[in-house]
Amino acid sequence: MLGIETEQNRIFGLDFLRAIAIFFVVHGHGAFLLNDTHFAFFNKTPFPDVVDIFFVLTGFLIGSSFLSYAKKNNGVDIRKTLWFYARSALRILPCYFVILFAYIMLVQGQLVLGDLHKFPMWRFATFTQNLFTPFYDFYWESWCLPVQWWFYIIFPLLLTIFSKKVEARRLTPLICLGFILFSILFRISVSDQATEWFWWDVWIRKTVASRCDAIFIGVMVAWVQLYAPVVWQRHSLKFLLAGLVLLVVVVSVPQQPGTLYKNVFSCTIQPVAFAMLLPSAAKLSQSRTSFEGIITHVSVLSYSMYLINLMIVQLIVANFSETAKQWGAWSYVIYWIAVIVLSYMLYILVEKPFMKLRKRVTFVSPQISQRP
Repeated sequence: MLGIETEQNRIFGLDFLRAIAIFFVVHGHGAFLLNDTHFAFFNKTPFPDVVDIFFVLTGFLIGSSFLSYAKKNNGVDIRKTLWFYARSALRILPCYFVILFAYIMLVQGQLVLGDLHKFPMWRFATFTQNLFTPFYDFYWESWCLPVQWWFYIIFPLLLTIFSKKVEARRLTPLICLGFILFSILFRISVSDQATEWFWWDVWIRKTVASRCDAIFIGVMVAWVQLYAPVVWQRHSLKFLLAGLVLLVVVVSVPQQPGTLYKNVFSCTIQPVAFAMLLPSAAKLSQSRTSFEGIITHVSVLSYSMYLINLMIVQLIVANFSETAKQWGAWSYVIYWIAVIVLSYMLYILVEKPFMKLRKRVTFVSPQISQRP
């Protein structure tokens, strides 16, 4: 549809979760445009931090790929890892750097607010802007990309080094448990820095060390799918119901920065809830209706939409705030149109060409590779 390409082996249920996640991300950033309108209640409705869906899906898909490969080939070799590194770079870096450059130009042109000197640009170029310490006042939405990027680097590397000596079936839970405990301990260690919402956001929610547990929870789901298929198949509905109930509990529990629950455990509990949805979602293999096709295409555009939407918000706030108030709810509609149009342009002009180039990377045989 309109040049948006989808692969035959896409799983609709996972696309559906991704589409839900990007909808709430875009809505959450632009919902302030509904203030002082008849639709203001949409800005007050609580919902989970849906970025965790992206993290859990990342861990699940990459974990499935590498664990399946390790099972078939008695471990992970360097060719598989290099193949994955190359494809990941072609998937993530082009759009990321285009938006980074756009932000530099916009800040220099005083079209959006930002500080180019508070944090050096080389940190954004190397995905180190928020490894163990926070950043702010520039390229805000980039925070989650280092969480995924360092997972892409570290997890395959650990499997490459150790899976020939220790079976991946035993090695993977140890790796996952190690990173989950590391994130929890890190959040405990910086908890005194996060007693207000802003500092909770940048220290707890948006640092790599604090959030890598969410991705490794996704890896553990992949492990269950591969090594405990009976549990995966028989109890998928129970997991779904439990996950939905847990999400309701998450948004219902009082949230207060500085508390043990909010600072330490909430960032683990919520990904667990989303992870419970995956067995049922994975059963929905292909889209069959036009509406389902739209969901799939939104999922394909989700990366571009994620990178674009907050930039549009900042342009509105810095240049058109009074106009947005005058237009009321129509400003929210225009915001969504702008997000879709510009995301589509970013996909067509940048993401799609590099995705085509990505298909030419053949470090391993296509017969044994898995879609990341």
